[in-house]
Amino acid sequence: MFKICEIAIRDLLEGFPEWKNMDGQIYGVSDPEDPEDHSIVYVKSTAAESVGERKECIFVTGKDMELSLDPSSVQLKCSYPKNLYGELLERLKTLMPHVGQRMAAGCCASEDVQIGEDVQIGPFCTIGRDVVIGDGCRIGAGTVIGDHVRIGNDVQIREKCLVGVEDADIYRTEDGACRTLPHLAGTVIEDGCLLLAGSVLAAGDTRTTVLGRGSMIGLLGDVGHNCRVGEETLISGKASISGHCRVGDHVYVAPMAVTTNRMQVGDHAYLGIGAVAIKDVPESEKQFGNPARKVLESRKK
Repeated sequence: MFKICEIAIRDLLEGFPEWKNMDGQIYGVSDPEDPEDHSIVYVKSTAAESVGERKECIFVTGKDMELSLDPSSVQLKCSYPKNLYGELLERLKTLMPHVGQRMAAGCCASEDVQIGEDVQIGPFCTIGRDVVIGDGCRIGAGTVIGDHVRIGNDVQIREKCLVGVEDADIYRTEDGACRTLPHLAGTVIEDGCLLLAGSVLAAGDTRTTVLGRGSMIGLLGDVGHNCRVGEETLISGKASISGHCRVGDHVYVAPMAVTTNRMQVGDHAYLGIGAVAIKDVPESEKQFGNPARKVLESRKK
């Protein structure tokens, strides 16, 4: 979990009279499968066993779900929990202290950005709040880096990439307007990664999006919100990994291959050119086609 703020629970739940005297602080949002203290957690269907141990949390659930919680935590029930979760995150953003921006070398960056040694940033870049850039990084012209991003050492991000931006995980406001969830769970790019021109790495809204050490996103490729990509994995040009996916280590996703959301791709797996994966891909398996199917190795006679 990224610690992005320190907001009192009572302030966040203003308008909920039953919680007006509640103590505790919220620091950010955390994974419903592995919730952490001081966080807002959206529980879509099932709750992790550890919820009862978590302290100073707000759990947003459906009306029929009963959670056994520590007295310092809160459960908010409603018919449309995702909508309530979105409203709470918008309120959290409003309560966070303002951070100004500055112009330098043709870039617009938040005043709290932390930049390591020997970093080169091209012109016309935009860098959001709570961003840390490691040593030896190269960032191409026109790249947009959103809020709450951690970039490791020796990372290359080429021209016009989008890192830590919001993806299409929508909710509805009280008046029915369509909005995307504020992506406050952040984005991590580990050491030695490469993002080629125009690639997209979306931020997380319930769990942090992670691009593992030494991995690549190719030209115009994209990785959706809440994804975890393992080490030394290659997401090729125009390939698309949908939201909530977990991709293992040493995976190859060929150009224009796509996955549906909430899928698992095992270590050393291979998705061929234009493959459309609609089911989990087992470890070391090669798949091609639409829908993607396992390739049977032909025997030489």
